Amino acid sequence: MYVHLINDEKFLPPFIKRAQAVLDNNLYIVFGSKPPFTFLQESQQVIHSSEWLDYQFQHEIEIERIYIHLMTYQKINWVNTAPKAPVYWLFYGNDLYELLLAFKGFKLFEILDAPKGILTRIKGETLLSRVRRWAQLKAYNRHYAPFVQSHVDYWCFWSPGDLKLLVEHYQFQGEMLKFQYGAFNPEDIEVVQQWVGANPDFRSEDILLNHSGSQSGNHKHLLALLDELGINQSIRTPLSYGDKPHIEATLEFGQKVLGTAFQPILNYMDRNAYFELICTTGYALFGHRRQEAGNTLFIALMSGTKVFLHPESVLLPFLEEQGYCFFTWNDLSAEALSTPLSKKERAKNYTLACSQFSEQTIAENYQRILS
Repeated sequence: MYVHLINDEKFLPPFIKRAQAVLDNNLYIVFGSKPPFTFLQESQQVIHSSEWLDYQFQHEIEIERIYIHLMTYQKINWVNTAPKAPVYWLFYGNDLYELLLAFKGFKLFEILDAPKGILTRIKGETLLSRVRRWAQLKAYNRHYAPFVQSHVDYWCFWSPGDLKLLVEHYQFQGEMLKFQYGAFNPEDIEVVQQWVGANPDFRSEDILLNHSGSQSGNHKHLLALLDELGINQSIRTPLSYGDKPHIEATLEFGQKVLGTAFQPILNYMDRNAYFELICTTGYALFGHRRQEAGNTLFIALMSGTKVFLHPESVLLPFLEEQGYCFFTWNDLSAEALSTPLSKKERAKNYTLACSQFSEQTIAENYQRILS
């Protein structure tokens, strides 16, 4: 039996459907709130963690593999008390980044965007909540570090840049298996493909700045850089969700340095409007060091947008490995932001991104970790 330690999350039912198509030998143990679940449905193959001991006694199953979907203290404890079996870690991102920020000096923010105050690298609205979270993370890290180093056999994700962080900071010694959940709506990709087909020679001078009001987007740093370059093109900046204090600070700063060129988007956009925004933007700047806004990035590449990333983004090794045409902040200039991709470069990015989102690619990912 292949045992999956999961949470009640929106993209887990599609995972279960895909996994069952590969191998009908999976048990899914749900951690967190007890049923009724929000997204998952209870069945013979989907049980709550509180039911595990009774289930094991009744069925006398043999655990052949263990898959951890999002590393947590509870799941580490479960593995440590279970019969020994190969451990596969299906990486999310925050099951590494939060600890890197707290204890490893991971630099997420530029100076202009760095939060002010005590323990600002720790999540929490008040100092007391941040102190409590820091204490929890400190205790958790004592279990996390040896578990990652000695118990995880396979790390399942598509970004070698994140693997580098894991090896550097936690001495991970297992093997990487390239994997992506395929947590996107195929209809969304079809919308973009249809738009590209209908607009093969579309050009725009507008600039897209990040995908949300996430503080890790380093908005103020990028806005200041655009101001220094004397850019007066429209800077479309989605700020309808994210960190509220950061959004307010970005609004004030953007209007101050760029005036009417700064065009914040504060209202909710449905998926069609959002994809139209990406497709009708000639240039896109993403300010994240960490893996974030992956689908937005690849849709931008698919649509022919000229993309500029953080020069230390963990996504760079993957994009280089695959052969995408992209740029970093180090390449920014007034000329670079007025020179679109060539037809050949657009076609190359389109083909690569379409392959990334293809059902064949996703199916190969599932075969890789389950076969």
